[in-house]
Amino acid sequence: MSRFDSSLARTLDFGELTSHTPIRGLTSLRAGHSRRRLGLLRGPDKYKVLDQRRRAAQIKARHAMDLIDVMERSAERR
Repeated sequence: MSRFDSSLARTLDFGELTSHTPIRGLTSLRAGHSRRRLGLLRGPDKYKVLDQRRRAAQIKARHAMDLIDVMERSAERR
C-alpha cells in the first residue's frame, strides 16, 4: 500500500495575480442580469412574454427539425 500526504489543503499558485481589486464592471453585470436570468416576470404582461418565448422556441425547433430533414435527405442521395 502506498503512502500519501494526508493533508487535504493544497497551495495554489496563480502567478502574478495578487490584486484584490475586483474586475471593473463585473459585479454590476452580475447584479443586473441576475433578475432576468432567473426568469422573474411580473405584471400584466407576464403571460404575453411567456407566450412569445414559447412561440419563439417552437419556431427554432421547427427550423432545426427542417435542417435535420434536409441533411438526412442529402445523405440518402449520396
